[in-house]
Amino acid sequence: MTSKCILSRGLLPIRTGAALLFCVLVIAGTISFSRGGEMSGYRGDPKKGLAKSAACVSCHEGHGRATGTSLFPRIGGQDFEYLYRSLREYRDGQRRMGWALAMMTDAVKGFSDDDLKDIARHFSSMQW
Repeated sequence: MTSKCILSRGLLPIRTGAALLFCVLVIAGTISFSRGGEMSGYRGDPKKGLAKSAACVSCHEGHGRATGTSLFPRIGGQDFEYLYRSLREYRDGQRRMGWALAMMTDAVKGFSDDDLKDIARHFSSMQW
């Protein structure tokens, strides 16, 4: 069944379809799909990040190398920008998903952007 067929049968009125398309485009326009667009200036120091990662490794066992026996995900070896963005979103109250919200928010409060970049660089530099 094609979209033309759906519209002609009245299953999805044209106005509803147009409104739905408009909403999707508005939402898509608020999401940044570019990698690295927000990353300018300081790119993080893994040695400084190691010194700042005590709170992280208390849950993400084995210095971020969760083995599967933990409730917490492996963060070692993850993409730098993903880690930095996640940490920043927890700190700034923008990330509201997951059962560990309160723990993550407490763990990153008080860290500057550069501190979070150091931590993200430390974990992203791990090789498996």
